Amino acid sequence: MPRLDTAGFEMLEEDECYALLGRAKLARVAVTLDAMPAIFPVCFALIDRQLVFSTGQGTKLNVAVAGKVIGFEADWVAQDNSAAWSVLSVGRCLMVEPGSELEALAKASVHALAPVPRPYLVKVRPAYLSGRRLPGF
Repeated sequence: MPRLDTAGFEMLEEDECYALLGRAKLARVAVTLDAMPAIFPVCFALIDRQLVFSTGQGTKLNVAVAGKVIGFEADWVAQDNSAAWSVLSVGRCLMVEPGSELEALAKASVHALAPVPRPYLVKVRPAYLSGRRLPGF
């Protein structure tokens, strides 16, 4: 019997959250700018249970250099609205070390949406992970 949250959504186990994240390619990164929330779309890959995305100069790079905690959310909705899921992760955002195995794996799998090159790789190892499966709507 699935565990349900107070809204009636099925709560997902950690392994299933990671499995779903492994199939997703687009997510949102939530950061705090002067005590105000800011949310940015990112293309990402799940590598060794780390969320890895590319970025250029700017907010996301600054957050990674500072090692700040971010929110990371990915979801999916069936085209006919018959099913959906959402996975939320919270963790410290850090730069991927140049020359590391993680960098090599990430370069092969992370593709930026923006037409401008995104030369920096950022990783998040989730400290908190929560997932929900939503019934059709």
